[in-house]
Amino acid sequence: MSEINLHPGQSQIFKAMFVDRTVRDGVAVCSRGWGKSYFAASCASAAIFELLQLHPDVPNKNVYVIAPTFDQVTDIYYPILVYELGLDDFCVKTPRRDLGRFQFRKNVELRLISFEAIERLRGKGAYFVVNDELSSWQKGISAKEAWQGIIQPAIVTRWSVNRSKKYGAWSPGRSLTISTPKGFNFLYDMFHFKEKDPHWGSWHFDYTTSPFLDPAEIERMRHTIDPVQFATEYLAEFKESGNNVFYMFERGKNVRDDLLDFQEAEDVHINLDFNVGIMASNDFAVRGAQMQFIDEAQEFPNTEEWGKHAKAKYLDKGHRVFLYPDPTGRARKSSAPVGVTDLTILRNMGFNVRARKKSPPIVDSVKAVNNKLGTAAGEVSMFFHPRCEKTIRSMERTQWLDRNPDSLTIDKKEGVEHWGDGVRYGTEFLFPVVSHERKTTRGFGF
Repeated sequence: MSEINLHPGQSQIFKAMFVDRTVRDGVAVCSRGWGKSYFAASCASAAIFELLQLHPDVPNKNVYVIAPTFDQVTDIYYPILVYELGLDDFCVKTPRRDLGRFQFRKNVELRLISFEAIERLRGKGAYFVVNDELSSWQKGISAKEAWQGIIQPAIVTRWSVNRSKKYGAWSPGRSLTISTPKGFNFLYDMFHFKEKDPHWGSWHFDYTTSPFLDPAEIERMRHTIDPVQFATEYLAEFKESGNNVFYMFERGKNVRDDLLDFQEAEDVHINLDFNVGIMASNDFAVRGAQMQFIDEAQEFPNTEEWGKHAKAKYLDKGHRVFLYPDPTGRARKSSAPVGVTDLTILRNMGFNVRARKKSPPIVDSVKAVNNKLGTAAGEVSMFFHPRCEKTIRSMERTQWLDRNPDSLTIDKKEGVEHWGDGVRYGTEFLFPVVSHERKTTRGFGF
């Protein structure tokens, strides 16, 4: 097996769990780029070598690594275990990536499991389990149900203190839960288990503790990322954005009555959400890096009627108009003749139509809007004139469905989302979210 090199934060956890053995269940809340996957793979490998010291007849010599999806657990962990840690040299059979299975002598086994298939562990025994990115365990039962009903029983019923002594094991069964936080979910609860149970241990590491991240680069990101996202991703803090989609919006800082109307020959930018009978739109100017929303419109029966309104208001008065419609307009036909789409109608009327080939992921467009509403550095670059009443109401009241931002579904019951949807289209097109996270190469220095 290749030499394992751990940085100070990783060594602190490893010492407690595998050297001093003072912690049976460890919870590490870490920033992006901290080296979570390599460290978790190293711990799983250490558990394997502990099991290899036991008699072949000892049952349940299993180690599991659980990640949100099977693609994630195999794409991330298989290369680390094989190419960096050299674990395949100790296998009795060539490990198969498509099965996520490593078989060793003495009936020792390592399995890579997706949370989506967690039910397969029910009734099994586990000596060591890695719960990777638990905050993103979404599909199927809850993370709490999985831990209490499947994972924890697999450990304590097969590798209790008494059974471990009987088998001559180095330690009772253990677990490592390692994740970047995402709100006050079950990871938050697990992080505080140590307050009631001395067998638990918790660690918190922000981006400054990672030798693989450039602090200057991360600090620069404060100007392009909203405070909640920065706090969770890089400070590894438990923060809750709530149920609001545009949680960075505040009337006090984003609504201004001193915004100037469109100046002579100034370019006009318009977001448009197609919806027969509503045709919600909001008009804004791009001034420097700011998006200044000046006016809005609604209640047109179809695309053609809305286009006549906007043409008379802006095109006929000498303005260039850049339009950011819902990309579904490429295929949608409202009042159009056969074969003519909404976007074709608008282009033929003289609008400069800017639309993606397909709708961007909701999470990307929402992040783009929240970043303009306010960054972690306190910079605000999206403003609304008070006359944009429907748009302001949409920014305030658009909610996630079932209070779950991870479902990426916007609640449409109130019908307030149309203007906010338009804001997403234009913002994502003009100011898309660009990741500045520095990529790190695994395998040296961990």
